[in-house]
Amino acid sequence: MKIALFNKLKFRSGVLVIALMTAFVSCDYEFELPEANSIADLTAPTANFSYASTSGDDDAWKTIKFSNLSASATDFSWDFGSGGTSTDKEPEFTFPDEGTYPVTLTASDANGQTGTKTLDVIVVQGPFQPIIIEPGFEDFMLDGGTGDGRDSWRNSDLGGVIQITGSPVTFGEQGAKLPTPAGDRIGYQEIVVEADQNYDLSFWYTMLAGSTDARLIVSVLGVTDNGGTFTSLDDVANNTLASVTVTDDTEPSVYLQQRLAFNSGENTMIAIFFTNGNVEGRLDDFTIDIGIAGAVPPSAGFAPTQSETDFLEYSFANSSTGATSFEWDFGDGNTSTDESPTHVYAEAAEYTVTLVATNDSNLSTTLTQTINILAPVSAAFTSQVDPNDYQTYSFMDASTGAASLLWEFGDGFQFTGMNPTHTYDQDGIYTVTLTATSITGNISVTTEELVVSQSFVVQVFNGNFDLYGTTAGCDGESTGDNADPWDMTPNSTIKDCDGNNIPSPYDPLWDNGALDSWLEAEYGDNSEQAGSTSDGNNGTRGGKLDEKGRRLYQVVTVQQGSTYTFSIDARHTADGITSEVFILNTEIADEVGINANLGADAAVDEYYAIPNNFATIADAYETHTFQFTASTNAIVIYVRNIDVVDGSAEAFFDNITITD
Repeated sequence: MKIALFNKLKFRSGVLVIALMTAFVSCDYEFELPEANSIADLTAPTANFSYASTSGDDDAWKTIKFSNLSASATDFSWDFGSGGTSTDKEPEFTFPDEGTYPVTLTASDANGQTGTKTLDVIVVQGPFQPIIIEPGFEDFMLDGGTGDGRDSWRNSDLGGVIQITGSPVTFGEQGAKLPTPAGDRIGYQEIVVEADQNYDLSFWYTMLAGSTDARLIVSVLGVTDNGGTFTSLDDVANNTLASVTVTDDTEPSVYLQQRLAFNSGENTMIAIFFTNGNVEGRLDDFTIDIGIAGAVPPSAGFAPTQSETDFLEYSFANSSTGATSFEWDFGDGNTSTDESPTHVYAEAAEYTVTLVATNDSNLSTTLTQTINILAPVSAAFTSQVDPNDYQTYSFMDASTGAASLLWEFGDGFQFTGMNPTHTYDQDGIYTVTLTATSITGNISVTTEELVVSQSFVVQVFNGNFDLYGTTAGCDGESTGDNADPWDMTPNSTIKDCDGNNIPSPYDPLWDNGALDSWLEAEYGDNSEQAGSTSDGNNGTRGGKLDEKGRRLYQVVTVQQGSTYTFSIDARHTADGITSEVFILNTEIADEVGINANLGADAAVDEYYAIPNNFATIADAYETHTFQFTASTNAIVIYVRNIDVVDGSAEAFFDNITITD
């Protein structure tokens, strides 16, 4: 099998490397059990590598350091195309002069299976043009025509992976989407540059209108100065070479172009990093060009923070780089030259804050942001059932900063005011919602589920995946904590609709760390917790399995010997992936038993394989039901799909219920 295609360009201080890749893979392995220190014969080794020049004297551009990216291999053989060879895993080699050299890596495993990759490397002196991979977030832009448009922009240590949008975009068919909450998802890509070189980074952006925190932040980070890939937001803040904050939300359907000039300093590797404020934003078409010689303007950046004790007081944290003096205009006639000032406004209103950052070359950059001052409010309440009437509840307000209160009892009735009493006409499970509003119109929402019944009622926690996610009272805010009731190792706290940490109601009920560890060892995924999706079957949130080790997991109290009906809405994004539902009568420590016996295992009260109907209904939701008889007083809802592939073959779930 022979594949010839263009590979991505690689650049480093003092060397331009333009690569043409020819890959050869041996596919004649046999179906035998692996020997010691080998891999299974079904997985042939693959050869892959990247490279960059070293730094040092004037001829350093001739010395190339190779980074080995091979998989399932134990031995390596290098041919540098000029008579030089090596068996090191990651060698350095000095080429004799400028020219094109076909560098070949042969990677082998202990069974003698091999994979080969050849790169035709052209080595010349700089200055050099850096390359951004997947700059427009289009699919199939990586080696071999692969990638989903975001694969080059991941760094799970700093935040979740960006989403992909098909509309609006500037060029091509896709762009990057950053949903709320602020900073939850990020883009990150390392690129090779030349040290002490000026560059211009350009991109296109847009964002939804009406947010109180309308900003997108794009930064350039010094990877070499940091000592390697960034793993914390503190390191990001401390190693920012340049940054730009864009705030124009006037035309959400129209993209605007922005340019950021920076000098690479001592860095031969930099990273592009971007994230958002509390606004849904989109980015597209990143480019980088060699800048003109001379001084580079400073970067202006700041973040406003409202005081917890005085809602009219704001502090402004300055994140500018390359600036030595600052001029602030707070939008109410007051100014400051402090680096990070604090200002108290006379009244609540909307203000435009302007920062002018200036460097020693008298070059300046201006940034404006709008703040809408709202008095803070936090909704909270407690409830108590009437000892003489199980259908009557008293509600006691515990909100702070509330000027008005709206109670919704979950059965269509409402009340405005303090501490209501409400009687339910029918038994059932009701979601009580309290909306507290401050004197400036700021809103806070809290909810509580009530089980109104004289007899036993099975309660599935957040079966619609909306609690602490996108509910009617959360103004579209999604914290991602709507999947926490389905986590086998719940956190001690979760975030409410306002983003505040509150005690988790699930943490005291179950914690299966043994199964969590087994899944990680078996599948190698970072988390067993189900993901959260905005594409639920009820117009709001849903649960998602997009990695082989993720599970839906919840312990539910039932009555032993009773027969129940289980219902779940499911959809699949590809054919041939099977979702499975287990009703377990105990918390298992591994899947060995259920894998061997499925529904016949002693730990399983019922097993149901959800049909994959993608071929007939595409990725639409379908409702699936089955009955089970509980053999204990507590069952575990356990849902898995070990065929899923992130981004291409995923399983989604919603509206999980258990009824008599």
